[in-house]
Amino acid sequence: MGLGLAVARGFVEAMGGTLSAEDTPGGGLTMVLSVPAATQRQPERPDLPAAATS
Repeated sequence: MGLGLAVARGFVEAMGGTLSAEDTPGGGLTMVLSVPAATQRQPERPDLPAAATS
């Protein structure tokens, strides 16, 4: 596997994702990286009162 895949897997798992290997049709190996989608946050506006941002 090698050190590169171990490092990549560590980063992906730290983000809540997965890294897996799949056979490639016709021969070879495909690495599949899956990470969860980011949630959209409302930006903070310190210059406005809390009631004005909702």
